[in-house]
Amino acid sequence: MGESDCQTIRELLGPYLDNELLVETNQLVLDHLDFCPDCAAESERRMELRRLLKTALDCEADDDEESERLSRRRVHVALDRERRRQITTRMRWVALAATFILVLGLGLVYWRNHSTTRLANPPATGLAPATSPELIAAVDRDAVENHQVCALSYPPNWTFDRQRVARNLTPRFAPLIDTIGHHHSAYELIEGHVCSYQQRKYAHLIFRGEGHTISVFIENDDPADPKSSRPREIDQASYKTYQVASLDTGSHRVFVVSDLSNSENLVLANQLFPATLDFVHKLELGRPEDSLP
Repeated sequence: MGESDCQTIRELLGPYLDNELLVETNQLVLDHLDFCPDCAAESERRMELRRLLKTALDCEADDDEESERLSRRRVHVALDRERRRQITTRMRWVALAATFILVLGLGLVYWRNHSTTRLANPPATGLAPATSPELIAAVDRDAVENHQVCALSYPPNWTFDRQRVARNLTPRFAPLIDTIGHHHSAYELIEGHVCSYQQRKYAHLIFRGEGHTISVFIENDDPADPKSSRPREIDQASYKTYQVASLDTGSHRVFVVSDLSNSENLVLANQLFPATLDFVHKLELGRPEDSLP
């Protein structure tokens, strides 16, 4: 797929999301998104931004002062997320260019000093295993940060609406409402949706009670990461003031994130994981090729 094709499709994303395209043009955009992950990710980002803006505007009827504050915060979060994504992308390209220049310079030095010799034994690459602490820390950190920018953005008076939550979870994950249930200990389900953060996509359920907010995330796991070598037990991690309990399945990773103590978060995870994992296993057995929308 050429750059010009992607540029054309991205110019059409606005009217496509507004349902303003002709049937033929609309189908052209859909076909392109099926085969171009970059444009599909751009479409998801724009849809998420629109959802945040719409939710912010819908709150205006409840309380003018609170809604205005919430709207500004949601818009700021969405714009800040997009800005950070762009900065991260630029930094990656700068780092890649710097690495290339460094490697090229070292290669020239080596060639000058050893132009008449050959290496008998190349050095080992020293690649880190897929389950390195850095990788585990990254997935836990992203789950916590998504909990902060998403779950904590809902106002105190936000209440559960089954039709809204089922719609936002998409048909694939809507059954989680009944599978996991509305109540766990003192915590009540208030929201659920499919969201993205740092190029990760999650099915996200939000519980609240006794002054605490709890997130349950289901994320597609890395298909290149060999799960068979990992013990099937709950991993625990702390990031800032938050606790993360997580568990791998065949193709997904499930997280429970909260500001509870480590032991309290683990107790809650043990309540939530069985039904959640049962749902995920059925999803994997039924359509293992599926991914988050």
